[in-house]
Amino acid sequence: MPVRILPWLVLVVMLSQGGAAGQNPSAPASAPAKVSSEPAPPRLVVPANTTIPLELRNTISSRTAYVGQSIYCETIYPITIGNRIVIPVGSYVKGAVTQVIRPGRVKGKAQIGLRFESITLPEGTTRPLRATLSAYAGNGKEGFRRDESKIEGESSKGQDAGTVAITSGQGAAIGAIAGRSIKGAGIGAASGAIGGLIWVLATRGKEIVRPPGTSLELQLTGPLTFEPDEVERPSRYDEGPALPHREPGPSM
Repeated sequence: MPVRILPWLVLVVMLSQGGAAGQNPSAPASAPAKVSSEPAPPRLVVPANTTIPLELRNTISSRTAYVGQSIYCETIYPITIGNRIVIPVGSYVKGAVTQVIRPGRVKGKAQIGLRFESITLPEGTTRPLRATLSAYAGNGKEGFRRDESKIEGESSKGQDAGTVAITSGQGAAIGAIAGRSIKGAGIGAASGAIGGLIWVLATRGKEIVRPPGTSLELQLTGPLTFEPDEVERPSRYDEGPALPHREPGPSM
């Protein structure tokens, strides 16, 4: 073998040995990350059209309300999914006034529109709401527009007619006494009627006033979704009460 080739052979042998030394065939291969075979717990979904009973916590009045004014409510009955309480009693619901119409001086009823914006569970979990006002505790004489989430005030037509009639009668009595004649009574009645009409024109109809504690009911127009760990932990009684373990007694 020529002498000039020998150094190259030595270099090739050293490199091949160094590469083999760098590999450790006995080293275990890195184990792949373990993937949990357990499925994630299902989400808790309160479906659309669910009704949620509430209690109002602040006063709403058509005399003082304004568009954008906040309203605050609390739930008064638990909402459950699969025997698990998802929305417990005492959850907070926040909303706002969307429309205010004062009652007219001659005609026209007071109106207040409401919307519900968010719900907060006692644990702090908060979700936006899509819901409408589906019922409320009125006096039986007020109107309600469910499709518009709007409360309508009581009509004052009967009250206005009564005011005119009372003042007319009072005027007739005064006129009869003063004039001591039927003509005087007629003049007095006309005067009293005019006075009653002026009073009606100068005053507004009945306002809407809903104090704290008023019962309301909202209806979801879209579902509410919660993760299992975002709601109250399930009770150990969700699957029925566990019977205490008892040691077998002595045989009879």
